[in-house]
Amino acid sequence: MTKVLSAPLVLPQSFETIEETRYIGKYLLRPLEPGYGVTVGNALRRVLLSSIEGYAIYSLKIPGVLHEFSTIPGVIEDTIDIVLNLKQVALRPKASDAPARIFVEVRQKEVLTAGDLAHLAHSYDVANPDLVVMHLDPEAVVQMELGIARGRGYRLAEENKLLLKDSLDLHEIVLDTSFSPVIRVVPRVETILYRERADYEQLLLEIETKGNITPREALQEATRILLEHFSRFLAGEMSQAASARWYSTAADPAILQTLQTPIEELELGLTATAFNSLRNRGVTRLIDLVQLKPGDLEKHRGIGKETVERIQNILQKRGLSLGMDVSAYKALLS
Repeated sequence: MTKVLSAPLVLPQSFETIEETRYIGKYLLRPLEPGYGVTVGNALRRVLLSSIEGYAIYSLKIPGVLHEFSTIPGVIEDTIDIVLNLKQVALRPKASDAPARIFVEVRQKEVLTAGDLAHLAHSYDVANPDLVVMHLDPEAVVQMELGIARGRGYRLAEENKLLLKDSLDLHEIVLDTSFSPVIRVVPRVETILYRERADYEQLLLEIETKGNITPREALQEATRILLEHFSRFLAGEMSQAASARWYSTAADPAILQTLQTPIEELELGLTATAFNSLRNRGVTRLIDLVQLKPGDLEKHRGIGKETVERIQNILQKRGLSLGMDVSAYKALLS
């Protein structure tokens, strides 16, 4: 029998929260095999900075303002300065069906802040309420229509114009958008003494966000994205039975519990006709719903494209999506 000269691969045994606020999170993962601190830290950093979705203002429309170089009566800032300020507003919707456009009318104010936008438009929270949007004459009245979208990364105004060319109004100013809620990620790798060896590592991960998502939420989402990518390698190489067994051992208990939720308990905004149509075809729990593709869902009575989009947004907040493979969870629930 061949001798084995290598020890089993060491996996992290502890995850500690060193510091956690709405904006800053510091997390410690240890022990790690030599070199794994950089491997894990850089992978998480890449995903955290590029792939976490957020909300941003993508357009501005003010009556009488034809372009971003116009001036607004009673307002100190030029329109281009207001645009730059609006780009920094960190938004978070209060509900999954928050409107894509909000209308704001400013009266009897000398300073308009991002917090005032949240107060005037009740569908969104603002993580940086002290951000100044504009200074006004107290007698001035300014009306604004703001377009809000969900996305990831940074997108130039020209790119947004191409994507929105069929839905933009005349004289609507399109903004550059920074959707990412994560500002900074710093992975620090340190050597530690473990099993009488001094070359093992620990990873201290510092995450700073805009506040419209917590550092822990961002870390959980980044981890989920990486797991989904790596699982495709195993699913493609193993037989279906072996793949199902692997998924079963790697199944997320929280998602397993969520999949058992009756669809009536979710605020899907479905009519009675739509609910009955789903029930008649055996769709009673979330695990039944997520197996349907968007096109299949639209075949049910009372469900259109807008309803499907709303359902997708609700599922996404729970780490789910339409058309997902839940074979591993079905095996556990059978």
